[in-house]
Formats: sequence, structure tokens, C-alpha cells
Amino acid sequence: MPADFPDWGGQYNDKQFFPLFDQAELAARLGSYLTYDRRGSVIWQYGFDYGIGDTGPKKVGAATAVTLYALVYEHPPFSVKLDCGTDIDGYASVERRVPVPQPPRVGFQASVRLSTGVQQYRHYLYHYDGTHRWYADLRLNMGDGQFELDADPDVRYVLNANLPNLNTGYYFAHVKLVCDLSTHMCVRAILDRDEYDISGYAMIAVADTSAPHVRAWAMNTCVTGVNSALNLDNLILTAAEPENT
Repeated sequence: MPADFPDWGGQYNDKQFFPLFDQAELAARLGSYLTYDRRGSVIWQYGFDYGIGDTGPKKVGAATAVTLYALVYEHPPFSVKLDCGTDIDGYASVERRVPVPQPPRVGFQASVRLSTGVQQYRHYLYHYDGTHRWYADLRLNMGDGQFELDADPDVRYVLNANLPNLNTGYYFAHVKLVCDLSTHMCVRAILDRDEYDISGYAMIAVADTSAPHVRAWAMNTCVTGVNSALNLDNLILTAAEPENT
């Protein structure tokens, strides 16, 4: 060490000079999957590192499959591959249920890689409050080339009518839906760098007496009777999401 310079070892080597309490900011600086939207506090994240078991796989229709996949991923070692099958309205999906967080603005994010032939990816956020099931649904509708929202009164709203071709399978797109569970109003939708203010739309309500919880559900759906595969990675649930600015 040069003469007259202080010795920064010893008593300082166990001290943190610049604490960083914003974990989303820390993750963004480290180059993680949160880079696309750094708002909200992560309350659950799963990248299929330990298999499919932490997400409830579901298969409806002929030739559907939910499988761990080691050849394609956003972050190693795995993604999950959803084969939607050949029955119209058949689907393959994964989901996660968590206790209702506070504060109530909650987000659900996923990384999605669409191969050739994928027709619709659907991205749900549910809130069960003991009397009703409230939900909203984002949709990558590749048949029409549109990014859409399903919300009350159960109408499909077009957020972007000119989607790029996501069926190349070259990269993962990033989809996020944020809803306010105290008012049951939508807040925002995000597709990669594009953000959409959806605060004028309400979540859909259906009578349901299930115990209060939040459910996030990601689905590859068959529309035309042709099977297709979709890879899913980095499912993230957040709370304490801010309002739109």
C-alpha cells in the first residue's frame, strides 16, 4: 500500500458502507430477470431449477403435456415445456397459489418463448376473497397478432394490434399483469419494454366461497386443433406494486 494511504483492512472488513435495501434494484444491477420491470417486492419466484413440483401442472385434452426441458431456458438449467395438445380449447398450464399479500397491488410476471404454431398464451391473476373469484387475463393472441386483456364485463380488449412475430422461438418475451386486490381494478400490463395503463378496467367477478388466496396461472391454449409447444421460465409474483405514473 502506498505511504500515507489509510489501511482499509482490519476493522473495516466486516462493515457495509452502502447498504442497499431495495432488493429489486440490487437484482437489476446484477442483471437478473427483474431487469424488465423493477417495481414491486418479490414474494415468490420460480425458475424450475428444482423441477415442476413447486407449480401445479395441469393438462386438459388429448396429447397435452407439461415437461421439464433442459434444452431451452432463460436461466439455466431448465424451463418447462407446455404442449397444448390437439383438442380445441385443450391446454397445458402451471400455476401457483399464495396467501393474499399486503399491500394489495400484486403483479404476476413470466418469461415466455413461443415456438412455431403457438396460437395463444394466457396469463391469469386471480384473487379469491371468500365470496368471489376475481380475475383478469392477458393474452398473446398470435393468430390475430394481438396483445389482449380480458376484463369485466368479460370482454376482450386489444392493447396492441400489431405484435411482432413471437413464434420464431428465438427469445423469451416477458409478460406482466398488475392488479389492485383492494379495489379489484387492473393497474398495468407489460410486454417486454411496452407498458399499458389498464387502470380503467375491472377484474371479472364470479361467485366462489373458497378460502382467500391469490392464484397465478400460465397457459398454452389450443385454438385450431394443432398441437404447439411453449416454453415458460421465471415465474414471479410481486406485492407492493406502485400506482401508474
